[in-house]
This record gives sequence, C-alpha cells and structure tokens, in this order.
Amino acid sequence: MLRFVETFYRHRLLLMAPVAVVLIVAAGWVLMQPRSYDSTVRLWAERSGLVSNPNDNQYLTPAQVQTGVLNELLGTKYFCVKAGRRGPLHDYLEEVAQRPPSLLTRIEAKVGLAGYGPLSEDQLDKQMFNVLSTSTTVAPAGPEVVTITFHGSNPVVTAKVAQAIVDQFLDETLTSQRAQLDAAITFYTGQLKTAQDDVAVTEKAVLDYLVAHPDQRAPTSVPDARLAQLRRDDDASHQRVINIQTSLQQANINRSAVNMSGVNGLRVLDPAETPTRASSIRKSAMIAGGIGAGLGVLIVVIGVLVLTFADSTVRQPEEVQKVLDLRPVGTVPKLS
Repeated sequence: MLRFVETFYRHRLLLMAPVAVVLIVAAGWVLMQPRSYDSTVRLWAERSGLVSNPNDNQYLTPAQVQTGVLNELLGTKYFCVKAGRRGPLHDYLEEVAQRPPSLLTRIEAKVGLAGYGPLSEDQLDKQMFNVLSTSTTVAPAGPEVVTITFHGSNPVVTAKVAQAIVDQFLDETLTSQRAQLDAAITFYTGQLKTAQDDVAVTEKAVLDYLVAHPDQRAPTSVPDARLAQLRRDDDASHQRVINIQTSLQQANINRSAVNMSGVNGLRVLDPAETPTRASSIRKSAMIAGGIGAGLGVLIVVIGVLVLTFADSTVRQPEEVQKVLDLRPVGTVPKLS
C-alpha cells in the first residue's frame, strides 16, 4: 500500500491532469446544454360515486391510482404519439429537424451519436415517444391531487405539450369507460333477449300443462308437483328478466352520465402556464459532477496501478534482497 501512495505523490501532476480534463469537459457539457423549462398541470382525482372507475383500488389513494395509470400510458408509443400530435410537439420536432445543424450536432453525427435532416413520420413518432416518456414527471401531491410536469427547451411549446398530455389522458380515461359501458350494454341486451325467450318457453310449458290437466285450473284442486315446479321455473325466468332489465337500465344511465364533465372523478385544477424563467441546472450539474468524479477516481486508480507495476526501481532496503537476491550491507540516510 505504501508503494502505491508513493507512486501517487511522485506522479500526482500526471495523474491529476486527466481528472482535471474530465471535470472541465463535464462542466462544459453542463454549460452547453440548452435552457430547460418546466410546466406543471395539477389534476384533481377522486372516486366517483356515480360511475365506477375500473382502475380504482381501495388500498391506494385516487392520486396514486391515477399516477400509476398515467405513468403506464407514458410508457406506450400509442399514447405518446397521440399526445404529441394533439399538441405542438409534432410540428416543433419537425421544425427543429429542418434547422441548420450546429457544430456539436455535426460532430455527434460523425461519430454516430446523432443525426440531422428531415425526419419521416415514423422517426417523428419515435422522437415524440422518447421525448414524452423521458421528459414527463407524474407524481401524487396529496391523496387526490396529481401533478404532471413536462420539461422542454421552448417555454410556449412546453406549456402546450403539458396540457396536451393531460387532455389526452382525460380522453383515454373516458374512452376506456365508454368502451366498457358499451360492452356492458351489448352484453345485457343479449342476455335480456335470451331471458325473454326463456320466459316464453316457461309460460308455454305452464299453459300446455294446464291444457293437458284442466282439473288443475280450479283453485281448490289438489296441488300437483309437476305444475308447482313449472310455475317455479316461470317465476325464476321472470325474475331473471327483471334483474337483467335493472342492470341494463343502470348501464344506460352510466353511459349517458359518463359524457358529463367531472363524472369520472377527474378534472383539471391548475392548467399549464407558460414558464417565465428557465429551470435550475443543479440536477444536470450534479449528474455531470458525479460522472466526472467517478471517471476521475477510475483514472487515478488505473494510473497508479499501471505506474506502480511498471516501476522497477528499488526504493526500500527490504526490496533489495527480493529484487536482486542480495543482502544489503548498509544504507545511507537521505539528508535534507
């Protein structure tokens, strides 16, 4: 260990020079980053008492439930493309791609880290997905408040994109509820038709039995087990029709109610506003500083190991016998 420390102090300028270069490059990278703006939308989320939400979870708050749903949607290309086209992100990315490339962009293109020039629709869709999925932060701010923040380089576009994300989320929620209610209406309509057919069959069975046994029509007739069973089946089929009609009526009411604003428990409290100043670069500086410090430590460690193992100089008396296989007679102290 002492030999490694000696190597570091002997070549400290040589070892620290690459570390300084890495830190300077990291600082330059932070300063070269475009200014970033944040725009936030606050959404009110609650459990609806009229129309049930299929995503409700009794063990989570409404804000936590809706945060999870929106984060899942932001991980899909389908949602990001629709939100990007709903707002100005599609046109903005297309406009940026048509601008003359900067020197940094050209250098990145030479090494294969970036490209420039007109983009196809498929490339624009991929860029919209990458931008929205990585630049959008969704978090609960309380039991019933969700904050959606979008980070962008243009303040006006940032605000409009943040609002487009929320509007598309509300549309997707309503579309999902409408689709489920439409499916329920279709299901209950089919079940009602089947139940009504069953009623016709059971009623006919009772009438046919009474025609075949006219003595059972009198109120004072001896009860017949077969007739009693047929009448129980008829009553059950009528009750089933009533139950299905009730469910169908409720589904139709919910389908009509879901078109009303706020019935699904979601509404915008604070719409997106155009940011007036750029966000802090502290996060980028911390990331760049951490990466630079990590690379610097790695460079120092590797440099010390290489210089130590490449140095064959005998520096300690006890090393003489190990290296030369000779026993030292004496040593001369270093005089200052």
